[in-house]
Amino acid sequence: MKLIRIIMISMLLLSCHKEKQEYIEVSLGFSMNPNEPRIAILINDKDSLYVCKENLTSTDKGVKYKYFKSNQKINFAYYRERILTSFYDSVQFKSTPDAQPRQINYYLNGKNLKFRFYSHELSNRQEEIIEDLILLKEDKGLREIPYYRFSKDLLYESMPKAPK
Repeated sequence: MKLIRIIMISMLLLSCHKEKQEYIEVSLGFSMNPNEPRIAILINDKDSLYVCKENLTSTDKGVKYKYFKSNQKINFAYYRERILTSFYDSVQFKSTPDAQPRQINYYLNGKNLKFRFYSHELSNRQEEIIEDLILLKEDKGLREIPYYRFSKDLLYESMPKAPK
């Protein structure tokens, strides 16, 4: 009887343990064009696509966002492989204040890495991967959802104050 309890408790504990979900997220910060919203695109190992777009028509104080989820599945393994072969922890980016900041944040192979960069700093292969991920926001099967969690680094970054 005691052995059965131990086995049942062990099974319960093991079934409650979840492995962290793999994901790739790309964020676009303030653009030089004030009519262009800040955006984030996130794909995960469940082949799901989520999009966050700044609501530029918001009249409330503070930043407002709309969240979307695709009704269609994406091929996460395809993007995962491309990211792992092109972005790695030895990539170093520099700051260029007059360009649109971008960020890639991912959790793959048990490693969480985050890079902030500007398009001109990327290799052609890296730029192609980022652009392919950004184009996912054009997915025709997006439906609005109440909320999805995204990195806030670029989405909630405020504009620097103008000099006096």
